[in-house]
Amino acid sequence: MRQVYHNLCTYSADLFGINSALYELGGLIVMHDASGCNSTYNTHDEPRWYTMDSMVYVSGLNEKDAILGNDQRIIDDICAVAEKEHPKFIVLSLSVLPAYMGTDVKGIMRLVEKRTGIPSFGFATNGMDTYVRGAGMAFRAIAERFCPAGESRQSGHPDEKTIEAKKTGAQQDAISVNLLGVTPLDFSVNGNVEALEQTVKEMGFAIQSNWAMGCTLEDLKKAPEADVNLVVSVTGLPVAEYFYEAFGIPYVIGLPCGEKAIRAMREKILHAFQTKTCGSIFDAAGPEESVEKCEIDHEREKAYSTKKKDYYRLVGEPVHCASFRYYLENELGAADVKILCPMEEDGGILRKSDAHATGEEAIEAFLNSGSVVIGDPVYRRVVKDEIIFIDDPHDAYSGRMYHDRGWVFIGRQIREKIM
Repeated sequence: MRQVYHNLCTYSADLFGINSALYELGGLIVMHDASGCNSTYNTHDEPRWYTMDSMVYVSGLNEKDAILGNDQRIIDDICAVAEKEHPKFIVLSLSVLPAYMGTDVKGIMRLVEKRTGIPSFGFATNGMDTYVRGAGMAFRAIAERFCPAGESRQSGHPDEKTIEAKKTGAQQDAISVNLLGVTPLDFSVNGNVEALEQTVKEMGFAIQSNWAMGCTLEDLKKAPEADVNLVVSVTGLPVAEYFYEAFGIPYVIGLPCGEKAIRAMREKILHAFQTKTCGSIFDAAGPEESVEKCEIDHEREKAYSTKKKDYYRLVGEPVHCASFRYYLENELGAADVKILCPMEEDGGILRKSDAHATGEEAIEAFLNSGSVVIGDPVYRRVVKDEIIFIDDPHDAYSGRMYHDRGWVFIGRQIREKIM
């Protein structure tokens, strides 16, 4: 019973992560399930549903087909819709019941592709994993199919002349960057994506593609032309690893939250471009080391200590939380900042003092070990009243419930919320 949630909720499922990652790319996206999960995704986890069309369907699995098996029906239905809508690709993902039925989703989609001639993907999801796993596999699958390895691309370390030209040239000559792992599940639709793009441009870099908000499939096909990949959530890590393996494009993990993070990210991207090595803005920055190396406003630190803002507990997507920690330690001088990761993937950027969620009881104990908690408002339900709680709504957790409390955390705006 330790795994039962009494007061908290679960994160968006893996198949919803696939939907969110591919929503704007012109594909036919089908969830294999009984009617019901479509409305859950569309009205709860997908804020673009009311302003942007997308071909997201549910198969309408019935009891008879679930018991006896009838893959031919879903094959025929998908092909009929594809013939009418002419999608750029077709996707089928599984919910809990089809997964336990042992549905051969990859085999089904091979037949669909053979009949339609349209690139088709089958994802063996289960409806139990979180959106992080689904979105990550979707991004990588798109890259492998539409940005195949072996295509010509300049490789090797750039010479000094090229480096200097990229660093000081006009925007068209600047270092180009792919933004990997951008979905409303982590960034919502309240201005964070726009702030991210603007901040990257202000650093002096050009944006090659955005995976995947505000870009088309044709834009994503040009991603291998980028110089560096910026991984802004763990959903972007699988595709970043693919681009590094296939094209030698290095990646940097992190979000530019605050002035010092912006400077650190710029230096990391330049270093990655020059050396073709991967890293993150969190590299070699343990709690003591990171605080000692930065210039701390001791008056501000003293004020925080007076207010007992000493022990921060962050909960949510790992890159998001680690970037917040970077801000807290390097600009506010916080000395005890720990992260709770409630999903399967952490991107390898967490510390030994951080934790993975194992149930509501463990989550409650972890959050209440601090004096300040930053997380989705749903977590307020298990946090003591005397603890300061800073709302950080997460669409992948509470959906549209707290959109009115959303705020821009990218760039320098973070100071306006965390003071």
